[in-house]
Amino acid sequence: MKTKIPIWVNILQIVILAILAFQTYACYFNPSLLYPGVIVDSVTTKMIYVLAGRNAVMMVISIIALVRQDPRFYSFAFLMHSLRELQDMFIVPMTGEPLAIFFVFLIVFVIPEITAYFKLNKMANESNKV
Repeated sequence: MKTKIPIWVNILQIVILAILAFQTYACYFNPSLLYPGVIVDSVTTKMIYVLAGRNAVMMVISIIALVRQDPRFYSFAFLMHSLRELQDMFIVPMTGEPLAIFFVFLIVFVIPEITAYFKLNKMANESNKV
């Protein structure tokens, strides 16, 4: 049985993919786009490249999820996204950023990603029953 991924899930995935693409580009080629005033030296270069690699892998997984439109794989991608955003959300207050950013992560990313994960997981389980 071919399942149809809801359009809002695909739109959310495209937004996440665009953010990951920007972050990957910035980390590899111009870190000051993400971190104004960052001093790029031998120590920070290693950390920035690790972040770039993480984002690049997540970007590839996001592209595969979009292309395949398979609920099980897609749910994995959203589980990954939501866990990353949860971590980022709790790091924000430790960096001195305004608390409002915490709620932006929660409302704009974490809640929709967790909702998408459960929706996709349910779709995958239903398609296995048929």
